[in-house]
Amino acid sequence: MSVEEAISNIPDEVLDYLVQQRQRERELTIEKDVLKERIKKLQNILKLLEGRDNGLTCTVSGGNIYQQSTVEQVRSSLLANLSISMVLFVKTHRQLVRLQQDLHQDYETVCDNASRIGTTN
Repeated sequence: MSVEEAISNIPDEVLDYLVQQRQRERELTIEKDVLKERIKKLQNILKLLEGRDNGLTCTVSGGNIYQQSTVEQVRSSLLANLSISMVLFVKTHRQLVRLQQDLHQDYETVCDNASRIGTTN
């Protein structure tokens, strides 16, 4: 039995499940990359504030909105955002690793079953 015939014997539900899991893997990878970039950006901004007096005022902007704040308040806000982003990054990374392990196991099972079907026919 050829590989194509073995694959054609795999139920559609199993193939649909594997496709859905691959899509979820891509989504988690993108989410992880976005969080990684956010963490890098926050770290770079925090580096700009290193050695600055906490009482100094600074201007924070987002889009067309400008706000006066102190270095201490900005640093505190950035550290809170960094902490949240890191928690989300670790959570996403763990989900991704778990999903990849499950996918690897599922593929092994499907391949084993397909090869057994091929050898019995």
